[in-house]
Amino acid sequence: MTVHLYLVRHGETAMNKAQRLQGFTDAPLTAKGLGQADRLGELLAPIRFDAAFSSDRQRAVTTANRILAAHPNPPRLEQLTGLREYYFGGLEGVSNWGLITASLRRYGAATMARVWTGGQKFPQLIRNFQRMDSTGQAESLPALCDRVTTTVRGLVADIADGANVLIVAHGVVLSALVYQLAPAKLPTTLLKNTSVTRVDVTGDDWQVLGVNLTARRSLLALSDQTPEPTD
Repeated sequence: MTVHLYLVRHGETAMNKAQRLQGFTDAPLTAKGLGQADRLGELLAPIRFDAAFSSDRQRAVTTANRILAAHPNPPRLEQLTGLREYYFGGLEGVSNWGLITASLRRYGAATMARVWTGGQKFPQLIRNFQRMDSTGQAESLPALCDRVTTTVRGLVADIADGANVLIVAHGVVLSALVYQLAPAKLPTTLLKNTSVTRVDVTGDDWQVLGVNLTARRSLLALSDQTPEPTD
């Protein structure tokens, strides 16, 4: 039997809108973010969720609760610290453009072009966060990947076969899981707000069936257990 994971990035926050790095900051959703969560709840209403988990950050909790509100008998939402967003250390709150310009000054355009466009973009991105954090606190790639896989594998181990599981978390954290399972399927710009990524788990076999899905047609296909591979 197979466990079906529906991985959702939270709705928009003010820091998302301002294009600033947002890790452990506990920010609420914007009005747009609330609407995104409500829309996704309607689109996922045909799917009966047997279990639901989220990060303990309010942007993830609110998104999850608004999705579950569209279901007549939703499961209890369990909040897990292991699903928190990547820890940016001293880079928390820095603008995306500020980080880009600082990285260009330090490493040069050619090096950064390889980081942002190469096949190893995700691990290089995380390593750049570490190198650019002058406080030395930013989370390492091994620590991030271990935290995410340990958390998700742990919750899957307690789920009954055939269950549909909602997991609401964050862009970098969910991208880290996709990177480990199917790196070629991870979008260049990582995951959009309230996008859905579908992973099926059968024993030790983890299959990524759809990534970064936001279109109505793609989301409706999930209820038939036949999601499209891309949006």
